[in-house]
Amino acid sequence: MPELLRELKWSPDGCIVESIPAGVYSDGELPVRAEEIAAELGIIKFGSGGVHVPAEPEPEPEPEPEPPKTKRGKTK
Repeated sequence: MPELLRELKWSPDGCIVESIPAGVYSDGELPVRAEEIAAELGIIKFGSGGVHVPAEPEPEPEPEPEPPKTKRGKTK
């Protein structure tokens, strides 16, 4: 049984924002996407009693340096 540790504001369709109050819910009572969002935010606890810890975000790749330019603005 999932437990929301605090209120979750989410948008099921990308337009309307809904609010789901904190509390314990039956399995399947919360929308799957709402559970995923709550898990990403670390505000949901599942039946095992453990708080879901979100994974570390992947680091962004370093931008490649621009090649040096000649006096006329052309690349070497």
